[in-house]
Amino acid sequence: MLKRLWLILGPVFCALILVFSLIMLYPAKGLKHNYTAEKNDAVALSPASFKNTNRKVRSLSDKKHEFVPFFGSSEWKRFDSMHPSILAERYKRSYRPYLLGQKGTTSLSHYFGMQQISRQLQGKKAVYVISPQWFVKKGTNAAAFQQYFSSEQLVDFLLKQTGNASDQYAAKRLLKIKPDISMSSIVKKVANGKKLSSFDRIRLRLTKTFLKKEEALFGHFDFNSDYAHQVEKRGQKLPKAFSYKKLEQIATHDAEMQTKSNPFAIKDSFYKKRIKGQYHKLKGFQKHLSYLKSPEYNDLQLSLTQLAASKTNAIFVIPPVNSKWVKYTGLNQKLYQKTVQKIKYQLQSQGFTNIADLSKDGHKPYFMQDTIHLGWNGWLAFDKAVRPFLTEKQKLPHYTINDNFLSQKWAQYAGDPAKF
Repeated sequence: MLKRLWLILGPVFCALILVFSLIMLYPAKGLKHNYTAEKNDAVALSPASFKNTNRKVRSLSDKKHEFVPFFGSSEWKRFDSMHPSILAERYKRSYRPYLLGQKGTTSLSHYFGMQQISRQLQGKKAVYVISPQWFVKKGTNAAAFQQYFSSEQLVDFLLKQTGNASDQYAAKRLLKIKPDISMSSIVKKVANGKKLSSFDRIRLRLTKTFLKKEEALFGHFDFNSDYAHQVEKRGQKLPKAFSYKKLEQIATHDAEMQTKSNPFAIKDSFYKKRIKGQYHKLKGFQKHLSYLKSPEYNDLQLSLTQLAASKTNAIFVIPPVNSKWVKYTGLNQKLYQKTVQKIKYQLQSQGFTNIADLSKDGHKPYFMQDTIHLGWNGWLAFDKAVRPFLTEKQKLPHYTINDNFLSQKWAQYAGDPAKF
């Protein structure tokens, strides 16, 4: 019996040992700086690019070129001529956006993604788009979170943990959203506020070494992005001299050409693909929707805690919803603004005072490319807030982190935030 088992499993076992040995023997060198490659990585927008440590570290540590992390979600894929990456390239800004996030990414994904680049965030600037749509009743989607979560994020988190309230909450959140998580015994220790043993730390460091070598061996393939076509080619259509007045004229003209066949003044292709077939069913479907109660407020606090620990100076952008869409679907704007008020209180009360609140601008012409995402003139409003923040010297922030924002009470609080 043993001989039969060995004949069946032996080759598999030997192959696994061989692969493990090859990976461990492979030199885990950091990637050399390559501006062209870094620009491609900055707009790659894929789960693989979000999880890859080497690519992010290479770009964000480039001393010759300033790549700034732009945290957000699916708005980054709304490429039109006024997209922040295109404006930065066309007008040779001192910075380049490094886009982090796409459909399904929320604050929890960003918090664990930050574990991979905590050194690169140290004392730097960042842009963080907070979409009120993240703050749904059940919080972040578990399947989406797992798509952007990696073993290296987990190991980096565990190696950095100190047993504080933020670490404990993050560990509990992981166990809830991903019950089958690897190294669950160590995660449970963190969740319970227990110290890691020497063996735990040795195990984590060995795992970290293996993961670094694995990424160095297999993570050198280019991501599916084309900076020349996606960014440079679009930018060439813009005037050489920078002028918001001229850009607004171009943005309005482009939008007019692309929004001719729908009642929401959004991109026709989006309307035809996502709305037209169920147009009548969508009338009034959001009239009972509220974003005031959600675990997302606690997840946001994790990101804020990390940004404070890294002394990162961040500007937060709060986008609106297309006003015509709001009216048709019945979304309660008073409740939406209460959500914005709650988000802003959580930010401002802890020292995160750089906020571009665009939440009331959903009625402006061609401000939204679709129902909830910025586009055209919306991107220009975004640029007017973000560009000065990134190009001008800013006062160093003084953060006072309040762990009460990690509580269930705050997540479910719907009253006046100032009275919390």
